[in-house]
Amino acid sequence: MSAIASLIYVADDDPGILELVVTVLSRGGFEAIGFASAEALMEALLTRPPAAVMLDVRMPGQSGLDALKALKENPALARVPVLMLTGDGRLDRIVQAMQLGAVGYVMKPFDNAQLVERVRGLFV
Repeated sequence: MSAIASLIYVADDDPGILELVVTVLSRGGFEAIGFASAEALMEALLTRPPAAVMLDVRMPGQSGLDALKALKENPALARVPVLMLTGDGRLDRIVQAMQLGAVGYVMKPFDNAQLVERVRGLFV
């Protein structure tokens, strides 16, 4: 995996989940950087675009769905693959995320090994 394909941004407002995802991805060989809000993630996207993004669906302020929409509307970022993180499993939100351009979703709680494989699968 190239260095550029290893930078993953993760946004989740739950500090425990954010730390877990970043740690799991880091141990899986990725450079994972966590953001506590969609707003902080969007700022970072403009300065250093990642190989992929993982977004929590529900966050205070800008939601993950809102961030996904903004990301996909930016021509410089539109090709960045986005996986959504969700804990509620609401089908309507999952469908909406896919319609907005997400390549998939990961249900919380997740299996650590499966999370790493899911992210690796973005680059195959």
